[in-house]
Amino acid sequence: MKVIAFSPCHITAFFEVCFSDDVYKTGSRGAGLCISLGSYATVSFGNGKKLGKVTEDAIKNLVRDEINFDIRIKNDLPSSQGFGISASSSLASTMAIAHLLKIPYEEALKAVHLAEIKNKTGLGDAIASFYGGMEMRIEPGITGRIKKIDCKEKLIVAIIGEKIETKKVLKNDKLINKINEIGNECLKDFIKKPSIDNLFDLSLKFAIETGIANEKMKKILKEANKIGKASMVMLGNSIFALYSKEMKKFLSKYKHYECFIDNEGSRVLLSII
Repeated sequence: MKVIAFSPCHITAFFEVCFSDDVYKTGSRGAGLCISLGSYATVSFGNGKKLGKVTEDAIKNLVRDEINFDIRIKNDLPSSQGFGISASSSLASTMAIAHLLKIPYEEALKAVHLAEIKNKTGLGDAIASFYGGMEMRIEPGITGRIKKIDCKEKLIVAIIGEKIETKKVLKNDKLINKINEIGNECLKDFIKKPSIDNLFDLSLKFAIETGIANEKMKKILKEANKIGKASMVMLGNSIFALYSKEMKKFLSKYKHYECFIDNEGSRVLLSII
């Protein structure tokens, strides 16, 4: 018995932090997009190696019984650079397990969301990755409202600096207040005009006005936007941009990847049962 599942990485363009006493309503509002690079999980019954904390917690949330799994995860992108790797790798794993055990896929999503909140590694990546596409998260949490927008664009992403730990940002109350102020403005504007160009424009506004983009990032973004549409990946020292030969040449000095917007979301690729 073996199942292989895939979950796309998610790029957050802008967001609001939404805490609640109800963990199911804790999450984020905002917008972003899923990409064709992501996480693959190959799952079968048996004793496997130890996994990351978020994935381990997500599996415990999903499977209460003492069942052992052999899980092999392959990530296309690095962690702590804003691509939601903790969510995509955990979601690919729980999706495969859910398929093996005939559990509804929505339970796999719920298990990952709860693990992300507990470990302060993400707020909205899991739900966005589950559905795919370019999305606006109108109401926070697993019980919230998300609007998916199918969009076909080629992108390029580039790593330009050191990792950023999401949990450090989520502990900074002053920064969160600024994030929520600007994030709320951006979401209102995006709801009025939900286009890929507007997503990039509002993402750039968010990165600059919140102060999350440092001087190096701001300089690179200024030059990149002379070529085309580009912004900062939240939360990471990374850039995402609409693909062009000129943009690729500009970002070629950094570790970079080409991809497309993924409109399918998390899914099982192979099942041998």
